[in-house]
Amino acid sequence: MVARLFRLRVALAGGLFRGSFFRAARVALLLVIALGVAAVLPFAVSWFTTPGPLRSVLDVLVGSVILAAAFLVPLFDSRRNLVPRQFAQFPAGSGSVATSLLVTTVFSYSFLALLAWLVAMWFARPEWHAAGGVAALALVLAAIFAIVAVRFSSGLSQVIVGERYAGGVRLTGGVLCIAFLPLLVFVIAESFRSDTNQVLVDAAGALGWTPFGAAFAAVSDSLAGDSSTAMLRLAIVGGATLLLAICWYAIVGRSLRTIERPRDLLSARRGLGWFERFPAKPAPVIAARQLTYWQRDPRYRIALIALPIAPIAIVAAFLVAGADVTLAAALPLPIFMLLLGWSQHNDIAMDSTAIWEHVASGIKGWADRAGRLAPALMFGIPAAVIGSSITVTFMGDWRVLPAVIGMNVGVLCIATGVASVFSALMPYPATRPGDSPFVQPQWSGSGSGASQTVSMAVALVLSVAPVWVSAVAIADPSFLGNIWALAFGLGFGLIVLLGGVAIGGKIFDRQGPEILAVTQIFD
Repeated sequence: MVARLFRLRVALAGGLFRGSFFRAARVALLLVIALGVAAVLPFAVSWFTTPGPLRSVLDVLVGSVILAAAFLVPLFDSRRNLVPRQFAQFPAGSGSVATSLLVTTVFSYSFLALLAWLVAMWFARPEWHAAGGVAALALVLAAIFAIVAVRFSSGLSQVIVGERYAGGVRLTGGVLCIAFLPLLVFVIAESFRSDTNQVLVDAAGALGWTPFGAAFAAVSDSLAGDSSTAMLRLAIVGGATLLLAICWYAIVGRSLRTIERPRDLLSARRGLGWFERFPAKPAPVIAARQLTYWQRDPRYRIALIALPIAPIAIVAAFLVAGADVTLAAALPLPIFMLLLGWSQHNDIAMDSTAIWEHVASGIKGWADRAGRLAPALMFGIPAAVIGSSITVTFMGDWRVLPAVIGMNVGVLCIATGVASVFSALMPYPATRPGDSPFVQPQWSGSGSGASQTVSMAVALVLSVAPVWVSAVAIADPSFLGNIWALAFGLGFGLIVLLGGVAIGGKIFDRQGPEILAVTQIFD
């Protein structure tokens, strides 16, 4: 089986050069550049640093980033990896298929680039030779961990995601990559601004106890004479590799015993915008329709344009009053997250021309609630992560980033969860499609003021908890305090969000005709 897969790998590698001469030359040039960059990277670090703590810190950081990429990239994009299910018809057991795929991974251009980087590390770090077998073992374990991580991540993605949701997962990965770019820029800028490089030292200290950076930190420990710590770090890498390998064999066994649900080939899937990126189920279809509204409906565009005005005005008032710059920098984003989530409190009325379909077809209330919140969450969560990085930049202390992210994401989830309840509990007529976004219908029932006031008050009260916990962590920026603030903000916000979807769904199921009557009153 290994020999057969090896021949297949050779054919796939050579297939990149098929086609015109210019295409083959372009592929060859890109491969040479990739291998050259991988081989030059360790020497580039040596040119700008001298043997010592700073070089060790940079080695841990660079190694952690590379191994983390080997683990994370296949989770979001596994198109170039062989699928275990493709070998279900071969007369071989799941163990043989898993071992063959694992072994033949070494014959890939990505592993060749990794190998070039690891070999260059050995020659660019002559001080590592004093560590003896620890340095060599660390590089070998790093290579094995990368191979197993790639196989595990790609296999997990192919089993859980499959082709049906692959496009959405790739989009999510791209959004997350963009979201963390400001953090990377901030860390680099802070490291150059600081004489002690404390940002890099603290980051390397944390990553050195993860499977991504432990192998490279072990070399530094061995050179410093701390053999027990070095062995403990190598054990972390080996244990993580073993755990991922066991999971990989389990994934291959499940892949060979199951098949992916086939798509309906008779249904048209092209030219449908957001609908072709979501599966044909109630909640995803409603989410696709809401995303289409946000993209085309001027009522939603006006709201999105108006949302940043309130945080800017509040911050300006605080600065005029002489408030601390740190407080002024931390305020805009949670206010924006609160208003973004709260703006969905009457989203059901904005959809007045289509809500009858939900009631008439018997769609579950939770599906209606969850689908309507998708645009706010898909836009708000990346904005919260990106905005938190920018907020921390102005605050000047990178250690509070987890607390700031937990606060902002928690407030967003709380506001959307509350809005999910009140859009079904206290709806009121909204601007009809095609009318001016600034026109508000008048009616004699419980007006918009009561719904807006009560929903905002509930969202504010529930947001006190994550804001308070994060404020305490920001005031005393310890590592454990900030991690607790991040976990509490995410956990509490998720509980409120899921609770809001469940409660709002029950209300929708029970009061569907009444909701329909309110939203249709002027149609």
